[in-house]
Amino acid sequence: MQKKILVFTSLILSDLVVIAFSYALAYYLRAGLILEIFPRLAQQPLPSLAFYFSHFYMAFIWVLVFSYEKLYTKRFSIWAELKVLVRAATFSSFTIIIVIFLTRSEFYFSRFVVILAWIMSLMLFPALRILTKTLLIKFGIWKKKLIILGVHQTSLAVIQNIQKNKTMGYEVVAIIDDDPQKIGKNIAGIEILGPISRLEEITRIYQSKDIMVATPHIPRKKLKEILLQCEAVSDSMWLIPRSGDFITEGVEIDILGDILTLYIKRNLDKPWNILIKSVFEKFLTVVLLALTSPIFALIALAIKLDSRGPVFFIQKRIGQKHKTFDLYKFRSMYLDSPKRLTDYLESHPEVKQEWEEFKKLKDFDPRVTRVGRLIRTLSLDELPKLINVLKDDMSLVVPRPYLHEEIDSKDQISQMISRVKPGITGPWQVGGRSKLSFQQRRSIDEHYIRNWSLWLDIVILLKSIKAVLTRSGAY
Repeated sequence: MQKKILVFTSLILSDLVVIAFSYALAYYLRAGLILEIFPRLAQQPLPSLAFYFSHFYMAFIWVLVFSYEKLYTKRFSIWAELKVLVRAATFSSFTIIIVIFLTRSEFYFSRFVVILAWIMSLMLFPALRILTKTLLIKFGIWKKKLIILGVHQTSLAVIQNIQKNKTMGYEVVAIIDDDPQKIGKNIAGIEILGPISRLEEITRIYQSKDIMVATPHIPRKKLKEILLQCEAVSDSMWLIPRSGDFITEGVEIDILGDILTLYIKRNLDKPWNILIKSVFEKFLTVVLLALTSPIFALIALAIKLDSRGPVFFIQKRIGQKHKTFDLYKFRSMYLDSPKRLTDYLESHPEVKQEWEEFKKLKDFDPRVTRVGRLIRTLSLDELPKLINVLKDDMSLVVPRPYLHEEIDSKDQISQMISRVKPGITGPWQVGGRSKLSFQQRRSIDEHYIRNWSLWLDIVILLKSIKAVLTRSGAY
């Protein structure tokens, strides 16, 4: 209980620091730099910074909203917390603006300062929260020991997600299973213990009463027995449903009489969501084309000087509903690339398996020109795809376009992928890029389509920038 109070207090103090600093920074920007850019603002009175801090009780609105969003009690992954922080900070700021108008204080408060403070807070909240939670984990205050029941692919996925999101504070200390062939082995460095009948003893040894049941494929009767055992010794308990590894977003818990159900929204099939996604991407594409037009010209010139052939490489790809379209890229290969590939694979049989698995050559590709290697490494060969987005052949974010030989019209995953327009970037590009096998890429694309949200697209776009800058998985 003391740890919970300490965590609650620390996070509130952290947020109050962000609010105060955001308003102070916004105030000095409004009084200095902004005033030089917009001189007319000098006609509007600006009270002292002390005036704003004398009304710091309005920060209570932020704390109240953050509490409602469970930002002081729930453990979020980094990107999930960022989404909630943006929503909570936005709602808090606009609530303050409404309060200012209702109390007729708009003459004293600068709306410019309030809006600037909101923008500053969006950048400062995530940074200070990560720092605060990291310190709390270091001192063992935010750390929560977790015991996982069941050895399954789902168990490994849980561990991997916990390891990727350290600020959640979870630490898997033990895995328990009844299978004697698995007991004594390790998953991600964590020993598999057993049988499940030792659960009470194991919770005492590891001083943990937080249990996650990750056995989605066992019979109903056995699952009920395991849950009864867990309830007897646990303080907190999680149950991963059978669909928990491939449906994670766009799902609501619904009660049908006395039956628990998961309502699946299928967001990417809804006309309203498709319209929002399209408008957002078209606007962003126009901006990107305007910003990158000088780069277009330089790359085109370099390609013409480097090798014989056209600037653009145009290839038939499968689009939405299996319709074929012309995909545009900067040419990065020689005109006789098929012959070069065949000759290379025949003289280097050791790389033939790599080609069959990944449909790419990682270390050296004889088809690629000198300029091609550079623009591929920086992913600049992809820029002309923005034209495809404007033509409505593609989207910015969704599964990448597949070749005819990669799509099987009778395959269910292929049918699902063909329901949406292909995209310039997608989930597997930020989750491994060329390091992933073809089958892994298809599985990730399927997961994206099932769990689409506009926030997920924004996250993928931000991660794409990181992947390009770090050249992660690019060949």
